[in-house]
Amino acid sequence: MKIAAIDVFTVRLPFRFSFGHSLAKRCSSENVVVRVRLSDGTEGWGEGVPRDYVTGEQSGSAASRIADQYAPRFAGLDVCKPEAVLSALAETFTELGLERRASGASWCALELAILDAVARARRLNVADWLGPARRAGVYYGAVVPFCGQRAFWAVLAFYKFYGFRTVKVKVGRDLDQDVKRIELARRFLGPAVVLRVDANCAWSAEQALEAAERMRPFAVASYEQPVPADDIAGLRRISESIPEEVVVDESLCTLEQARTLIGERACRGFNVRVSKVGGLLAARRMVDLARRSGLSVHLGAQVGETGILSAAARTLAVIEDPMSNYEGSDNTFLLKKDLTSEDLTVGLKGYGRLLSGYGFAVTVRPDRLAELAVTASELPSFTPAPST
Repeated sequence: MKIAAIDVFTVRLPFRFSFGHSLAKRCSSENVVVRVRLSDGTEGWGEGVPRDYVTGEQSGSAASRIADQYAPRFAGLDVCKPEAVLSALAETFTELGLERRASGASWCALELAILDAVARARRLNVADWLGPARRAGVYYGAVVPFCGQRAFWAVLAFYKFYGFRTVKVKVGRDLDQDVKRIELARRFLGPAVVLRVDANCAWSAEQALEAAERMRPFAVASYEQPVPADDIAGLRRISESIPEEVVVDESLCTLEQARTLIGERACRGFNVRVSKVGGLLAARRMVDLARRSGLSVHLGAQVGETGILSAAARTLAVIEDPMSNYEGSDNTFLLKKDLTSEDLTVGLKGYGRLLSGYGFAVTVRPDRLAELAVTASELPSFTPAPST
């Protein structure tokens, strides 16, 4: 049994509302989706979310990279032995320089599709293959984007009603206003909710130190990416100066960056997003690096993930549990239409259960793919010649 075909799609996913932070504001997401078909007809699906301000990728360039550079390397790959597939993925990842080059979304989409297809063909759940799963599901936290005062109250009220145990607030436009928002959030949500702050590179080290001091009365648990991604000295200074946890996100796109951050003692926690770091296998290596260095691990998510990525991230969550925080699976909260038949949206209190079934256990709807994909002429594809 071999890989018979690889197809790459670009899909545009409209949001129910605008989602903003200090680096970007968007009303939709343009993602890359990969379909891998095996010689026995089994199909697997993967997804990546390119962000030019994170990994330097855009949807068009990411799709082209998959079709022109990545997919040809897997033409006719024998997938009869699952462990050999994992070795081929890991070796190719290294050969392509992806341990040091940030192109995570494009590789992630292909890797997930291969894992999904092989697991389905072998009648395995990916969590059982890579795991075992340490629990049946996890409790996700919620994120408050930039929004007006009335919307801010409405979002907090919904999160409180829904029972989220962790809430992260996007900040970075105006410190006085940010402090007021954190004070309001703490007062409204109560003392039991874990409150986190995400600046998305908005501050200087001095501003971050001032923000931490002014927000300290409201028991903020962590400050995520307080300074620009390349300001390692600033991260180290903040980490050494405040008692709260400093978590990196935009600074953490590759394994090489992970090693640098650890060596420089620049943070106390990693935000690992499956698409950003290059798929499940790289994410697991990053989690291992963090834990061996005494750092906490947070599961992050790209804004606009469909059920494909949500299912993959939940797989990572249950096989690498426990983590300090889990984010994602906001599917029907944010997307007007999802690609999968299964609804991965978190339930009350933020709980999300691992789906049972083969592969990542999600079904991509052909009608939704046709509806949300860009025009056919813009869809790069790759089909290797049949093997003899």
